[in-house]
Amino acid sequence: MSGHYAQAASISLAGSTHQLFSDAGLSGHLKLSVILPVRNERENIWNTLEALRHQQDGLGSPLSFAYYEVLFLANNCTDDSAEIGRAYQQLYPEFQLHIEEIMLDNDVAHIGTVRRLLMDAAYNRFAVLNKHDGIIASTDSDSEVDKNWIHNTIQEINKGNDVVGGRILTRPERTVSRAYYLRDVTYKHLVSKAEALLDPIDNDPWPRHYQCFGASFAVTCSIYDLSGRLPVVPFLEDMAFHKALTRIDAKIRLSPLVKVMTSTRIQGRVGFGLSIQLKQWGEMNEAHDPILVEQADTLFQKFSARRRLRTVWNERQNQLRHKNAHIRRISEMLMLEEHWLEDQINGSLYFGMLWEKIEDELGKGCWMDNWPKIDVVKVIPDLRYKIQEYQRTGS
Repeated sequence: MSGHYAQAASISLAGSTHQLFSDAGLSGHLKLSVILPVRNERENIWNTLEALRHQQDGLGSPLSFAYYEVLFLANNCTDDSAEIGRAYQQLYPEFQLHIEEIMLDNDVAHIGTVRRLLMDAAYNRFAVLNKHDGIIASTDSDSEVDKNWIHNTIQEINKGNDVVGGRILTRPERTVSRAYYLRDVTYKHLVSKAEALLDPIDNDPWPRHYQCFGASFAVTCSIYDLSGRLPVVPFLEDMAFHKALTRIDAKIRLSPLVKVMTSTRIQGRVGFGLSIQLKQWGEMNEAHDPILVEQADTLFQKFSARRRLRTVWNERQNQLRHKNAHIRRISEMLMLEEHWLEDQINGSLYFGMLWEKIEDELGKGCWMDNWPKIDVVKVIPDLRYKIQEYQRTGS
């Protein structure tokens, strides 16, 4: 056990080390452990728990409580969220709901710490059962998972995937940020479709989406460990975790079958997240500021180059014929120095690690000067047209 892990796996309470969640009564049939960070969610937590309790299998029958559990961690609450959770626990004792309440010091009282504590606790519980294929699933306490959320997550993992990102939906509301939110969703949906066409990945075919965030993601214990575990950062910890998973070529499935409905409030519980983004979009709307995004031609060039690079990577052990010509062409497409690109290929352990280095280089090179970001309102119709043309002609 590494020191970094040991620090995050337990907490110091009143000068003593306290292990979260007792192992007593662990079900030997446990397949999936749901982690649920809770902070001042008295308005939402009951509905969140109701959705988790009413899970169904693929035939519409109730999912056995022996197969899944919920780890409820109330942290630094100033309301009665924990008491509501305990009342729910007493009302439905057969539901495998486990509750802990903690107070963290201000410097670590953030979602990165809490989600990491929860994920490590779930990992430890599967370790007790000697289940390296156990699934750790995350959602949020202002969200309501779909009735087949757990069943569909397990099904996607059973197909050989390491990670499942769920589709995060919001209820239509008339707010100043709604138009910007819909533009962002539309653009990212089209980007995901372009990726699927230009650089297809066997385990994540179309239809898919673009989300792998805290409100709905799942990961096997083995890949969680291999990734270095969830980064302890104050906010956007889910995005940092997704980046770590991509870096090691984890098989990530962005499944449209795994769904969750989440809050669209603008007063968030974290330093940055959907709530803060919605607030910013509302301010941008009132100021008539555009959302700046990558152009359609930029995306098509990048994804085409990545597909070529993936071919070189996959066949590099076989001394790919005309390898130098391929690297030269890819470097031209991405405006990178050929020898630099070859060095990165040779020095990277995973393809995801290689592409991360390239993305970093593109962000500070002449690529950005040649392909400046523009208003999403202009990009969406261009991107939609290019996708339709590619589907029609194959180029």
